[in-house]
Amino acid sequence: MPGSPIRSARNAAFPAFPVKGEEVTIAPLVTIDLGQLIKRDGAEIAKLLGACVTHGFFYLDLQTSDQGRQILADEQGLLRFMREYFDQPHEVKMLDDRQSFTHGFKPIGTFSGTETGTKDCYETLKVSRAEMVENSSKLPEGVKAKEALFESFISLSHFITHTLLECLSDALGLTDRARLEQFHREGEDTNTTLVMLHYPPSASDLHVGHNKHTDIGSITLLFSEQWGLQVWSPDTDGWAFVQPRPRGHATINVGDSLRFLSGKRLFSCLHRVIPPAGGRQEEDRYSIAYFLRPENNAVYEDPDGKKVTARQWHDGKYVMFGEPHTRQDESPMLTGGMEPILGRRVQVA
Repeated sequence: MPGSPIRSARNAAFPAFPVKGEEVTIAPLVTIDLGQLIKRDGAEIAKLLGACVTHGFFYLDLQTSDQGRQILADEQGLLRFMREYFDQPHEVKMLDDRQSFTHGFKPIGTFSGTETGTKDCYETLKVSRAEMVENSSKLPEGVKAKEALFESFISLSHFITHTLLECLSDALGLTDRARLEQFHREGEDTNTTLVMLHYPPSASDLHVGHNKHTDIGSITLLFSEQWGLQVWSPDTDGWAFVQPRPRGHATINVGDSLRFLSGKRLFSCLHRVIPPAGGRQEEDRYSIAYFLRPENNAVYEDPDGKKVTARQWHDGKYVMFGEPHTRQDESPMLTGGMEPILGRRVQVA
């Protein structure tokens, strides 16, 4: 079903679009029921596969299982933590800066922004699943103080994303070592990470958002109750907003690694974050993302057909995030090789 412009304010069940009266294009994403996937319902698994081979993005209803309801409660706890953490002075947050792709604090301006010559406008706090499992002394002090909350959220995120992996393996008819979960085994070295993102208000329309990209890993479990996320929709051949759902849902997207591990049968969707209100970030925006990533030694073919390890793809793409836009345009890495599939170069603006 193609996306179409809608006046979001007419739907009282959803957060209203920040610009009153403006019509926006909404991505036509389906909703998958986690409870039915846990029961291995055949129709729901087929629906999941359909979403992953067409858009690579979908909503996940978490209200139909105990695990889903618990992670929704944990989400609210994390949002409270984030508001307090990111409200700290910059120099305090910088104590958690470990110059790492997967651990600690990342300040604003680390990567390239949405416009040529600009830098990004968001800060993050990253918590590695491996360090949580190990109860590492290197974890940020604020995370240690909320250990039970973070352990619960990460454990449930891992269960949910692995449920999706197993269902996709069934739907694709994969067996034995070819199954997707076999590239995500417990105890193996991986860059799976929880990332908390904060986009502070900005008076400028140049220092906003998050540049176009595909995700590095396998599956992203995203919580965001505010407008701003856009996907490149094959149906509309343009950018379309992902409408925030009422509390009770997460947004899921397929990353590069899962696309490569599936023999490029699954679709890794281009997306970005853009302020919806006149090109300026007028309010604090928060989102929570759990990035399930494969074992670092997993091997797959990149967009050029070259065999690389998951670690090489992960580290190379993070380096690319910081490159100038001219260098990004020369490489398929930022967009996961999806632009040739879409038949065009996707412009940010």
